[in-house]
Amino acid sequence: MATQVIGRIRVVDASAWDAGAWDGIAARSSHGEALQSHAWGELKRSLGWTPRRFVIEQDGDPVAAVSLQERPLAARVPGPAGRLRYLYAPRGPVLLRDDPDTAVAALAGLCRIARARNAAVLTIDPPWELDGPRARALGPAGFRPSAREVQVSRTAMIVPVEGDEPSQHRLLGDSTARNVNKARRSGVTAERVDLEDPTTREPALEAFFEMFEATGRREKFVVRDREYVIAGWRALGAAGLASLWFTAAGSRRRNGVILLHCGRRLVSHQAGSPDDADLRGTRANHLLQWEIIRWAATAGFGEYDLGGVDTHGAPGIPQDRGHPLWNLFEFKQGFGARGIELIRAHDHAPRAPLGAAWRLLRRFR
Repeated sequence: MATQVIGRIRVVDASAWDAGAWDGIAARSSHGEALQSHAWGELKRSLGWTPRRFVIEQDGDPVAAVSLQERPLAARVPGPAGRLRYLYAPRGPVLLRDDPDTAVAALAGLCRIARARNAAVLTIDPPWELDGPRARALGPAGFRPSAREVQVSRTAMIVPVEGDEPSQHRLLGDSTARNVNKARRSGVTAERVDLEDPTTREPALEAFFEMFEATGRREKFVVRDREYVIAGWRALGAAGLASLWFTAAGSRRRNGVILLHCGRRLVSHQAGSPDDADLRGTRANHLLQWEIIRWAATAGFGEYDLGGVDTHGAPGIPQDRGHPLWNLFEFKQGFGARGIELIRAHDHAPRAPLGAAWRLLRRFR
């Protein structure tokens, strides 16, 4: 049974909008997403994707924005429609209203886009809470869970950002507060790099990549090509949609983190440290997160997502010490973070047989 859509749905092609106009709604609105930005879409051209940007309206009012990455598939369908396409919305769609009907209208608009673009499959990946009202709109709108995960993690640890320091400090666990003070006494300092200024941005991104690559070797995750990774950070930073932070103790940087600016939410995106960082001894990461949270308050953010605490093999919020990421969960919980589980990516296939074939293929590739 399809969800009833109240009101007239209209799709506006915004692919020709300039970066400022697009980012104003897709990245900087309350529920904006940095990976829905103009810069991120353009970056993907180097990998063979074509960015397509749309605004979905209901009764003349914008209700959602979506930046889609489009790629042709080899298969063709009879008639003038011709070549099939695959569409992917990284962390999209972005909802522009909070009322319960907004997701329903947005999904209806996405189905219309999928048909118009002759998509075999459209994959969306919004950070919607599992079992929340937005997630409940997916099935009735014709979206099914993707056969394969897209995100490394499907959890988030959300810290409310308080306007005054005493209120924020009350959210800290006792051991976390002690560790922040210990880092200060040890001479640890935190530094935010201006990524909009090329003179400070370029050497800082090179230094952070070295940390990120070292962490990938230790933790056994894949780090993509240096040029491509740094190009992504550069594009988001130049657009004002990312921050880079470091800690230092003595004359050495100990760790760093790239943060995404997603509307009123600050998101920990990628972190790294050199092999000899000694984070346990210096407690540098405790001070880093505290300084980020306090800066977030001055920058107008309402919450800070410290990132996930699960793996594909051990999904969900950790419940006990048997979980492989229990220590990471405890660290983030110490800042007053609340754990939430997010939906997995979902697919919509305008033609059911093609959707079934796609899901089968994705299970084995």
